[in-house]
Amino acid sequence: MKKVIYTIFAMVLLPFSLFAGLAVPGEANPVLATEKFELDGQQMTVEKRIDDMNLTLRVLDADGKQIFTSETLGSEEKLFVIDREAVSLKVRDLNGDKVPELMAAAFYGPNASGLYVFTYDTSAKTFKPMQFVHAAADLTRDCLVSDMRQENGEDLMFLSDDVVRALGMIYSTEPDAEPVAGFYFYKLTDGAFKFVESKPVPVDE
Repeated sequence: MKKVIYTIFAMVLLPFSLFAGLAVPGEANPVLATEKFELDGQQMTVEKRIDDMNLTLRVLDADGKQIFTSETLGSEEKLFVIDREAVSLKVRDLNGDKVPELMAAAFYGPNASGLYVFTYDTSAKTFKPMQFVHAAADLTRDCLVSDMRQENGEDLMFLSDDVVRALGMIYSTEPDAEPVAGFYFYKLTDGAFKFVESKPVPVDE
């Protein structure tokens, strides 16, 4: 009888052992996404992680030594679109200098999300966020902001390596005019993403 009980007990525990080491990102496992890349001939890994609702990027060398950690980017995971695919994290050389940029988005609320592009500063030996500049509005940010969150990531979208689009509200200078949903376009120029134009979202989109 004891042998039967032990066998049943072992069978009950078996499924738990099968799932040992697996974790839900953001809970037991804080790493949401990883990408590998080369920097100065060295193999690197960038992690997008969330710890106590603080979402950051962290870069590790081949030995696992941490060489960079960003400031808090947001409080929740957020996707963005590049190459017509919704992703959490992407590494790519956007400006043609043969040094990859690190791209990630984060939701920081109440309705706003940010798309961050980190570039490597060779003189300071660290990653720094590229600036998003709207000269006419006298506004410079470390990220591209969307205040119309889309779960599929299409509120923050790369149209090409040097053009990015954000979905947001366009506010008229006329006091009685209602704001409308629109697209804000930025182009990578001279090391920063600079505002080009904004357009209302077509009715059929």
